[in-house]
Amino acid sequence: MKQYIATTVAAMALASSAQAESFFQIEAGIGMASFTTLQDGMYFQKGFSHHFDLHVPAGRVGIVMNAIDYRQGSVIPGLRIHADYMNFGSVHMTSDAAQDAEDFTSQGQTGGYDAATKGCYDNNCGAIRKFDSSGGLQLLAFTLEPYWQKGAWTFGVEFGPTLFRSTWTSTATVVSATSPWGPKGSVEVLQHEPHIQLGTIIGASIGYKAFSLRYNYVFCPLGSSTGKNVPAGFKGAHMLTLGYVW
Repeated sequence: MKQYIATTVAAMALASSAQAESFFQIEAGIGMASFTTLQDGMYFQKGFSHHFDLHVPAGRVGIVMNAIDYRQGSVIPGLRIHADYMNFGSVHMTSDAAQDAEDFTSQGQTGGYDAATKGCYDNNCGAIRKFDSSGGLQLLAFTLEPYWQKGAWTFGVEFGPTLFRSTWTSTATVVSATSPWGPKGSVEVLQHEPHIQLGTIIGASIGYKAFSLRYNYVFCPLGSSTGKNVPAGFKGAHMLTLGYVW
């Protein structure tokens, strides 16, 4: 009798443990991120020499809760809740850049860079500076994932808010003989002050047993950038990761 009770208790404990694991799990993934830049004229000009390093290694780790189990064959999805830390890595870009058209307009003249034509008004570019910029993105994502299951395969979509923190530093060096920013070789450092901002994230996933391939895109609105109005050089980023849940 004692042996039967002990066996029953052990079985209940294992069942309870299995149920807890299926309800509350840890997920992690590694992959790549790809950043989307601000518009032409913000830290780079497409009409001038420029180079982007926007594809970098990335990763994620977090907790997933199976809030509603999926019923096989149903059109009504199950529901998972994710709380993830995501690191999109650091990117780098360089660009030669002419003066803005506003510089000339304020002086009653015509000139400066035109993003529409990728050239300068009246071929008057004014002074040229070289921008060397870099920055990164990290965030906490809190998302809902409706999902469907077919055998060992799962398919889901994901959406929710994020708290993101971006960094950005741009060093502008005068390469012209004279300029409004000083003589040739003069340097101005533009720095985005890191602070927590609110964004949104969407995504989709395909899973097989404990493995998953997950895609996400985070929207990073400029909002209130900093007191000096220096935004980060990107408006969002893609992330594709191969992950495991246990």
